[in-house]
Order: sequence, then C-alpha cells, then structure tokens
Amino acid sequence: MNWLQSLLAGVIQGLTEFLPISSSGHLIIFGALFGEGGGTNLTFAVFLHLATLLSVIIVFYKDVWLLIREFFSALIDFIRGKPNFKKPERRFLLMVIFATIPALLIGISIKLLKLEAMLENIFVVAAMLIITAIFMFCVDKLNKGSFTEANAPYKTSLLVGALQAIAILPGLSRSGSTIFGGLLGGLNKEFAIRFAFILSIPAILGASLVELRELVKSADLEIIPVNLIIGFTAALICGIISIKFIKMLIKSNRFYIFGYYCLLASALAFLIGFGIIN
Repeated sequence: MNWLQSLLAGVIQGLTEFLPISSSGHLIIFGALFGEGGGTNLTFAVFLHLATLLSVIIVFYKDVWLLIREFFSALIDFIRGKPNFKKPERRFLLMVIFATIPALLIGISIKLLKLEAMLENIFVVAAMLIITAIFMFCVDKLNKGSFTEANAPYKTSLLVGALQAIAILPGLSRSGSTIFGGLLGGLNKEFAIRFAFILSIPAILGASLVELRELVKSADLEIIPVNLIIGFTAALICGIISIKFIKMLIKSNRFYIFGYYCLLASALAFLIGFGIIN
C-alpha cells in the first residue's frame, strides 16, 4: 500500500464510519468490485479504527470526561451503599451501559455460532442498505421528541442498543440506526445525536480490541510508518468532519439524502450479487 492508497483508505474510513451509509457494507461492495487487493492489512485497520475512536472523543470530549468522572463517582457511591441514579449525568451513564449490552451479546453469539460468513454476504448488504434508507427517510419525520439525559426512559436506551446490535449486519448503518432509534424513542435531536456517537465509543473500542487480538495472532505487522501516519491522520480529520456534518444536517431535516444514496448503493449491491456487474 502506497501513501495515496493510505490516504484514500483513511478518508473512506473516517467518512463512512459515521455517515449513515454503512462502512462495512461499502467495504464488501468495494471488495466485490475490485477484489481483496484493494483492502488494508490488519495493522492498518486497527489504527484506522483508533483514529475514528479519537475523533469521537475530540468532538464530544466534555461528555466523555463527564461520563468517566461520573463512573468513578457512581462506583464510590455504590461502595458506600448510597447509589443515586437521579442525577442527569448518571442517567446518561446508565443509558450508555444498558445500550451497550445488546451489541455485546450479539457479537459474542455470532462468534460462538460461527456466523461470520453471514456478515460478508453481498445480498445481506443489499437488503440492509434498503432498511438503512428507510431509517433515513424516517429520521426527518421524527422531530417531536423532548427527552434529554435528565428524563429519558431507560427503555429508549435498550431500543437504541438493540438497533446498534442489529447493525452488526453489513449494510445496516450503526450511526443511522442509533440516531433513528433515539428519535423513535422520544429523545430530542441534540441528545439523540450525542447519545448515538457516545455509544459508538465502546462499539469502536470493542471492534479495535477484536482486531488487535487477531493482529497479535497473525503478526500482520507489515506497514510503512509514514503511510500509517497518513492514514491515521486522514481518518481522524474526516471523522471529525463527518460528525460535525451530521450534527448540522439533523437540524435541517435533510437525512433523506442518505436514504436515496443507500438505495443506489443497494441497487449496485444487487447487480453485483446477481453477476450483472463484476
């Protein structure tokens, strides 16, 4: 992989990780079109994921610091036998924990049942892109929510968590599904966005740890440091840009743009799957 390929890989990772168009679905489509030679090695993939993780932390650093501080505060209160879950920031922490559990269970189940092949099927990608499109068309209509971290029901966090867990299927956007779930559960738009992206932190971290484990086992360490820096920087910058773009776009009710894009991507996936395009 040369520096230009590293740059392009970083840009694609940074944009598709957070824009509601499914990064995993695009990787499968591109792999089907151009073969595995266009892919990245495991070392590079780990660093790209870490770059996108850092982009979330940078944009939402106030929330991240608040939740870290609240975690230790809650732990101390629990040890003292005086738990207090009425504080808004502590409710927020519990919502993140509750919403992370379904994805964890689904991920473990797929590993145990050896269903990984399902996550590489082009027809699954095509079908899930249609569902992502439907979610995006619905997002613009769901604008009456009023819940924030001060009063959001915990069942909403479970709904968002369930949608994030299902979004392990390629073609079903994680960010799109969690934003849709938050709005469907009555969250106001600002909190729905914050909750969705904060929730991506344990998800991306978990994926990075799995890749890191595979990296240690395979010893796939062949990478040029300069290319690694280029890819990491591109993914970081594009990740920040895409997050800020989503925050801006949700205020203007134009998520339907992603809906139309996903329908086009789905049509392409079906054409590839049926051998019309190869």
